[in-house]
Amino acid sequence: MGMIVREFAAEDRDSVRRMLVDCQAFSEEEVRIALDMVEAGLQGDYSLLVVEADGQVQGYACLGRAPLTASAWYLYWICVTPAGQGRGAGRMLQAGAEQLVRAAGGDRIVIETSGRPDYERTRRFYRNAGFAEVGRIPDFYKPADDCMVFCKVLNGGGAT
Repeated sequence: MGMIVREFAAEDRDSVRRMLVDCQAFSEEEVRIALDMVEAGLQGDYSLLVVEADGQVQGYACLGRAPLTASAWYLYWICVTPAGQGRGAGRMLQAGAEQLVRAAGGDRIVIETSGRPDYERTRRFYRNAGFAEVGRIPDFYKPADDCMVFCKVLNGGGAT
């Protein structure tokens, strides 16, 4: 069966908790913060999407407007289950996030991610999705863990 992108529902919490742990990319603290942002998203503070295949949540994304900007958004979290990786779930989530941002009048998405070697696959995903590296802050997260900033300007977005 095909995959669909839909709005996050409260009953998706457990699936997201499992995928954040199972993907083994995030520390305990990062998982806690991601779940706190899910709860805030359910209250309307962030936009939340999931990608689903055969009735199972395969990934989720958390995004929101960048404060004090005319039309920029942040993609705070995107995570796909290990079983869903390499099958297009991440691409569908990314496309869904871009569609949501455009519909809200946004014209760009900003992502911050780790510069550690084990995040190379993540950075490659963003580059392949049309994001450009626009900055790097050395030793941002901790020594030898830079913050890398990526941005994608969306065609047909809001204000320029």
